[in-house]
Amino acid sequence: MDTSPADALTRRLAARDAVMPEMVARLGWPADRIRAEREQALRRLLTVATERSPWHRERLRGLDPARAGESDLASIPSMTKTDLMEHFDAIVTDRALRLADVNDWIERLPDTPLLGRYHGFASGGSSGLRGVFVYDEAAAITFNCMVGRWFMRLGLPPFPPSADAGPIVNLWADRGAHVSFLMVRLFMPPAPLPLVSIPATTPLPAMVERLNALRPWRIGSYASILALLATEARAGRLRIAPQVVMSCGEPLLPEARAEVEAAFGVPVLDYWGMSEGMYAMPCGQGAIMHLPDDLCIVEPVDEAGLPVAAGTPAAKILLTNLFNPVQPLIRYEVTDRVVLRPDPCPCGAEHRAVESVHGRADDVFTYAGGVRVHPLALRAPLGRHRHIAEYQVRQTVDGAHVLLSTTGPVELEPLGRAMEDGLRRAGIASPRVTLERVDALGRQASGKMKRFVPLSSP
Repeated sequence: MDTSPADALTRRLAARDAVMPEMVARLGWPADRIRAEREQALRRLLTVATERSPWHRERLRGLDPARAGESDLASIPSMTKTDLMEHFDAIVTDRALRLADVNDWIERLPDTPLLGRYHGFASGGSSGLRGVFVYDEAAAITFNCMVGRWFMRLGLPPFPPSADAGPIVNLWADRGAHVSFLMVRLFMPPAPLPLVSIPATTPLPAMVERLNALRPWRIGSYASILALLATEARAGRLRIAPQVVMSCGEPLLPEARAEVEAAFGVPVLDYWGMSEGMYAMPCGQGAIMHLPDDLCIVEPVDEAGLPVAAGTPAAKILLTNLFNPVQPLIRYEVTDRVVLRPDPCPCGAEHRAVESVHGRADDVFTYAGGVRVHPLALRAPLGRHRHIAEYQVRQTVDGAHVLLSTTGPVELEPLGRAMEDGLRRAGIASPRVTLERVDALGRQASGKMKRFVPLSSP
């Protein structure tokens, strides 16, 4: 059988298209059917993990996989990224998989899958700790459907409606191991196709020049990049009119959403995802996103790991990926701070709705005496100022040092006082905030920017 990359892509797309209708139909399932699907998938996952993963076998000792349900998850200790990386070879369910080989494959990114059947992703995440994730072909297809099915439900065409509508432009990570690059690589139909990728690390003037020449029909990028483009559009330097704007990879703050939507005149479709295998997708009702409750179990918990009710901010989530038996992630800690919607979503979907994502628990600043300050205490004054294009807040011993990229006059002294007031209200007795103008802010290799940088040892 021909195993050329082109033939492999053709087969992968055909397999994806064959299962997509059923995946779309799941978005209309009632809650009880979603719950039943989840229970069955959980038992399959626990069975595979117990039988084939030495690390999970010990961890799940005393649990009967054939009878287990979601209520039994609380008896299982959570799993961290440190656990994953230190015990990788004992966690995966294929004894031929080795972390060293996966890392080598990720560095080379050959055209053929690892061991003929696996695809690897790496993520530094906002925390900076590298994680490595492996999917077989079936799991990669499910992962892709998790995103694509919502766009089909929204009636959003996957490609421009006509040749003169303009291309799709992605401003994500450049070639690398990030999921935003590799999912495009795995599922993008062969050329000719009206899709252009611009690395998110491209200098802003060059990015604006390229976008003006392309006049895209759809653009997608990180929230901080979209906010910069909105600033350029407001200044008259960026002259594009995209019909679709998509955001992912960073929290889309309310003020940034308002700026982007005002600049381009269309709603931003924001979605929240991670290489671990979970994407919450927009349903068209403002900022609301829906969890893939048929494919994952998401437990919002507080700092002690105890469940929190919908409507209450969670310190983190515990994720159980139900569709990737090769690398079982069971109650895996993700430090995103989320709030689930307590009421049914107006769109009618019964998959649970995410009301907001406030960034990561790692973004919280902890000061002497155990005083913890949420980024919101520092963000509000910065978000209100129209001439602040970008910022990065770095914690100091008694306050913060703030780097600002500006597009107009900004009075630093009153801005610093307002931020000090926020820290004082949060419990810091004598806070000190310093501000520094810079031409541009540094980004991670993926193009993302870490907005809040805590001290490693406050």
